[in-house]
Amino acid sequence: MKKVYIFLLAVGLFTACKKAEVDDRIIVEPPYQKRISSDTLTSGQLFGLTIGQTAVELYAKLQRIQVAEKIGGLTIVNNGYRSIDSLKTRLPLYTGFFMDEEQGTSTGVQLSFENNKVKTIFLNNGIMLTRWPVGFTQSASISVGDPVDDIYQKLVNIKKNPAPAKKLERLSVFFKDSNKPFDPQMSASPQWYFVSTMSAKRYNYVSLNFEAGKLVSIYTTVFESQ
Repeated sequence: MKKVYIFLLAVGLFTACKKAEVDDRIIVEPPYQKRISSDTLTSGQLFGLTIGQTAVELYAKLQRIQVAEKIGGLTIVNNGYRSIDSLKTRLPLYTGFFMDEEQGTSTGVQLSFENNKVKTIFLNNGIMLTRWPVGFTQSASISVGDPVDDIYQKLVNIKKNPAPAKKLERLSVFFKDSNKPFDPQMSASPQWYFVSTMSAKRYNYVSLNFEAGKLVSIYTTVFESQ
């Protein structure tokens, strides 16, 4: 079964497949990723991200260093919801959105955003769509190209239809647009992670670990493409 990695951008710099397709759709295997080193910090700092800082302070620092340290994306762990009302002001702050039933399904929906619009729509089984749910009116479905600001009202309309409404039982926004303002809910996450590009072949996977909204440790692992 084809795997979809459209939202795993943060880890994708060293784990996702670099795919090249020819006319007969043969997919080239990705390069091997070798682990070079790993470390755990429980005091001090990395990139100016300091143990003991709050989530608010760390996010502001990440925004300042993201270009210099070539940070490719920020993933917020356990950023899930049960009500679409919780997403009304949050969706524009992220670059992706997951919807599924309480028990995960192969037809869960994954949206990616770019330039404040819906860039792609995938199902968990790898099927790409241009609109979801299929067969519903424009106001009760989400299409590629829709402004992100319109998504919340469309979700409200989708919820009125029993079949697609099942996919709104579990909602997740993991992939933070670090050019957008801080989301206060980020303070409740136990972990953020990102990848910093060190060279053309070498990447540093960084995990920021929190307790009570403060940074308590930093895990780093350096990988190199072979």
